[in-house]
Amino acid sequence: MLLHTHFIKCMLCVTLYIAICYFLLKIRQASYLTQYEISLFFAKYNQTKQKYLAISQTVTKPVNLEIEVLEHDEFNGEPINLQESAMILQRIANVCTKYNLKTPLIKRHFLYNPKHKSMYCWIRKAASTSFTKLFADMKNRPHTRNYYKEVDILTPQTIKELELISNDTKIFKLLVVRHPFQRLVSSYRDRIEDNSKYTAQAWIYTKKIFRFTRPKLLHSNTTSSNFQRKVFTSDKRLKIVPTFKEFLEWLLRSSEEDDVHWAPYYTHCALCDVRYNYVLKLDDYTYGQINYIFSKFNLDKNKVYFPNMQKTRGGYTNFDITCKYFANLTHDIVLKLYERYKIDFEMYNYNISRYLNCVDKRLKKS
Repeated sequence: MLLHTHFIKCMLCVTLYIAICYFLLKIRQASYLTQYEISLFFAKYNQTKQKYLAISQTVTKPVNLEIEVLEHDEFNGEPINLQESAMILQRIANVCTKYNLKTPLIKRHFLYNPKHKSMYCWIRKAASTSFTKLFADMKNRPHTRNYYKEVDILTPQTIKELELISNDTKIFKLLVVRHPFQRLVSSYRDRIEDNSKYTAQAWIYTKKIFRFTRPKLLHSNTTSSNFQRKVFTSDKRLKIVPTFKEFLEWLLRSSEEDDVHWAPYYTHCALCDVRYNYVLKLDDYTYGQINYIFSKFNLDKNKVYFPNMQKTRGGYTNFDITCKYFANLTHDIVLKLYERYKIDFEMYNYNISRYLNCVDKRLKKS
C-alpha cells in the first residue's frame, strides 16, 4: 500500500514537471526567449511587483488591469519602464482617493479612433499639436496646419460614447504631461509674450491682467477703444506685453474658469474617471516610449511622420529657460503656484524645490 502511494506521488510529480516544461517551451516559441531570459523575466517581474505594490496604501480605484497590460507588454519585449508606468497609474489613483476628486468628462478634450482602438486627451503645450496631427493622419484627414479645428472631427460622437470608451479595457488610452511650471512658462511665451502674431489669449486676457497690475492704463476716462489702440496694433498684436510676473499675479487672483493652456491636468482630462493605460512624461521621454505608443496605436513607426515635439518659436521651454522666468518671482508667488497645481504635482511626482532654487540664485546675486 505504501509503495502504491509513493508510486502515485512520483507520477504526479512527473506529470507536473512535464506540464511546466511544455508551458515554458510554448512561451519560448511565442516570444523567442531563452530559458535564462525567462528566469530573468520572472525574477524581475516579482521584484518590480513588490516595488509598485509598496507604493500604494489606500487605493480604491482599480488599476490592476492597466498594470497587467503593462506587464504583458514588457514580457513581449516592448520598450517600456514597467515600474515607472505602474507608479504613475498608482499615484493617480491614490490622489483621486486622497482628495475624493470628481472630474467631469468633456467630450471635446478627447480624440478617439475606433479603427486603431485608441483614445488620447490633448493638453495644450504638451505635444498636443503633434498628437492631434497623428490622430488626423490615422483617420486619413487632409493635411492642415490648423489642428485646433480638427479636434471637433476627431472626438467621440457623443458623451455617452465617451463614457463607454473611458472604461473599455480594449481601448488604449494615452495621456501626455510635462512639469506644470514648464508648461506654464511655455504657455506664457507662446500665447502672451510672442507678439509676432495674434493670439486669442493675448487679446482676451491682457486687459484683465493690466487691470490688476497697471490700472493707470485703464483710467475711468479711458474708453475700451483707446485702451486697445494703446496696447494693440491694428492687426491685434500686442504693443505692450505683460511680464511673466504680471501674468501670474493676475492668474493667482483670477476666479475665472481656466484657459485650456494653463488649466490643471486633472480637471481637463478627467483623471479620476478615465481608465488611462499609459502616461507619457515629456520631461524625459525616450524614442522607445514613442515606439511603444505607436505599437499600441497599431502603427508602423517606419511609416508614420511624427512632428518634432520641441518645435516652438524661441526654442523649447526646458528647465533652464523656465528657471530664468522664475528667477524674477518671489518665494510667495512660487508657493502659491504650487498650491494651484498641487494635485498635478502629486499625481505625477513632480518637484518644486528646483524652482525655488531659481529664486534663491537671484536673491544671492542681489
